[in-house]
Amino acid sequence: MIDRLLAWFDDFVAGCAMAEPADAARLELKRRHCRLVMDEAREQALELNLSPRLVRLATVAGLVHDTGRFPQYQRYRTFRDADSANHAVLGAIALARHHGLAGLPDRDRRLVRLAVVAHNRRTIPRAVLGGDPEALTLVRIVRDADKLDIARIMIEHFKAPSDKDDVVFLGLPDIPDRYNPDVLADIEAGRIGNYAAMGTTNDFALLLLSWINDMAFPRTRRLFFERGHVRELFDVLPGLPALRAFKDRYHDRFGPSAPAA
Repeated sequence: MIDRLLAWFDDFVAGCAMAEPADAARLELKRRHCRLVMDEAREQALELNLSPRLVRLATVAGLVHDTGRFPQYQRYRTFRDADSANHAVLGAIALARHHGLAGLPDRDRRLVRLAVVAHNRRTIPRAVLGGDPEALTLVRIVRDADKLDIARIMIEHFKAPSDKDDVVFLGLPDIPDRYNPDVLADIEAGRIGNYAAMGTTNDFALLLLSWINDMAFPRTRRLFFERGHVRELFDVLPGLPALRAFKDRYHDRFGPSAPAA
């Protein structure tokens, strides 16, 4: 099943190929991201000691969660949903239109499609929270796996010596000492940051830090720190007094030595 899906996925991505080197690089970034989220999702499912079937579905959902990014970029030249279309919905449409989940039973196809559609929501929809336990588990796995790899991608781009890629940074300007206190307030209040509140690349770093409020599994929070993502995201922020104080509070609340939630 996984080998067939990998072949389908690579063919689908190849069908969205673009000749311009910058475009090709952005599509390759998303292709690699999907493969790594697949691996993260599988590892999380194994740690949860799920059934072989659910491990397989988590692996599948991880791979195809961002299928919509390829037609989105091909059509609109952006990864910003607000300026184009909801890439999760585009992904669900592409999976149905191109028979990406062929071979799965109807119920399993529905579970994977739900994980795709819900993966980019600011919070998990109430209908999912109060619905099918298998669906909720898959949605949480994909969302957590996605967050870990997006953090990796963005840190690599923050640290890149050349100019920041405007598409990867969603068109946000790099203004060294500016940030939106509303994003900070979201984190302090236990919320995930709002994309609409981002005005600079500093806000993007803060939004990534806010994701810890939405991480469902202890493994995800642990790896967020162990892989250096938290440290490196704070490193890209300006050394303003308010942000230094916030860093201390963040570590006290979420760090490895913080009290268990």
